[in-house]
Amino acid sequence: MSTVQKAVYPLIHPLKNVQLGESFTSMSNGSGIYVQDVNGKPYIDGISGLWNVSLGYGHPGIRQAIVDQLDRIPFVNLVDQTNPTTVKFAEELLSLTPERLSRVIYTCTGSESAELAIKLMRKYQSLRGLEEKQNIVALSISYHGTYYGAMSASGIDQEISQGYGPKVPGFLFHNTPLSALGRGSEEEELQAIEELFNREGDRIAGMIVEPIIGSGGTIPLPDAFLRKIRELCDRHGALLAFDEVATGMGRTGRMFGFEHSGAVPDILGLSKGINSGYLPLGAVLFSENIYREFAAAHLHIEHLSTQNGNPIACAAGLATIEALKEPGMMEHITDMGELLRGLLNEALADCPAFKETRGKGLMTGVALRSDLTGEDCMEAERLSALVGRLKQRGLIVYPFYTPGVTTGFHLYPPFIINAQEVAKIVGIIKKTLGGR
Repeated sequence: MSTVQKAVYPLIHPLKNVQLGESFTSMSNGSGIYVQDVNGKPYIDGISGLWNVSLGYGHPGIRQAIVDQLDRIPFVNLVDQTNPTTVKFAEELLSLTPERLSRVIYTCTGSESAELAIKLMRKYQSLRGLEEKQNIVALSISYHGTYYGAMSASGIDQEISQGYGPKVPGFLFHNTPLSALGRGSEEEELQAIEELFNREGDRIAGMIVEPIIGSGGTIPLPDAFLRKIRELCDRHGALLAFDEVATGMGRTGRMFGFEHSGAVPDILGLSKGINSGYLPLGAVLFSENIYREFAAAHLHIEHLSTQNGNPIACAAGLATIEALKEPGMMEHITDMGELLRGLLNEALADCPAFKETRGKGLMTGVALRSDLTGEDCMEAERLSALVGRLKQRGLIVYPFYTPGVTTGFHLYPPFIINAQEVAKIVGIIKKTLGGR
């Protein structure tokens, strides 16, 4: 007796209701800043994949680097072996950063980079004989990923992740500075973080921070705040980790977001644009002081996933760095970002739902308010519908919804975008939201 099984959609999509599936648009091709679905409809990818395809689709240099490395050797076991491409990419990453950062460990994702940063901060203090220094400071609407440590450090997801507990303990959540949104003053923010370190400093292993809050709404942290936490970590013997998964590798118009403030971290977490998103890769750069503690104890660092430092992924990374170092690239990113925000501010000035734009480089948040109630935050359902209408008109954006703080959508387009394409994005948004 035969039974007929009902066909089901097999794939569970990340961070989406598990019942969803077949409703997702199936993309089949990409070129430059555009992607195309299986029906042939083109879209401007206004968020570079998931903020990672920074040099656009079909980049010839990256493609050739992948093919060349594939023909040589596709995998090397870094536990017992090494590879010239993998070593060279580590050297190139370090060449882009200040002297404080001197060593590299590879990861595969941003979540894994955050995970390793947490481990390093705690183990470093343990090696110094300071077992009481286990707490890590994070910000209230930060996002660091979905691995257990990274999820536990993500302030924005504390309620969502509650049912997955017990989570990793020992995180102190500090109110996110919101002076960039006109709430409070920088002076009050500096005083508040100093009070936290004065109260808890003996138990603080380190602090993990996004220089620009990403998922929480593209909220730049004040340069003075970043310099202050550098000073406080030094004063209290704590480590400073910058999570630059979103902001690193040129996204803000500098190679790394911390360069705007001059506050140099002890640990730098990278992924996403590290090889323009062509293959899974991340990295954690850390200071010689951390290295020396492990070396003095003749210890390894307890971290591994099999594909760490995959030579094909690193080859793509070398080609990415080469492209990012081309003369005028950082200036182009800065100019296109300023043009995008300027044109949006002008086009949406009369739109009741428009609040503001903010960001640096090609990392832009478009903040929206409720044009029904006048509240600072647009309703979740209306925001979702708006994002859907933008997509129908050929523009892919990514929403942010932080109740009581800010709502809107991100625009993080590929760095290769030109002025005409920026204007096209603004035209689609204007037509969808209304404005001048």
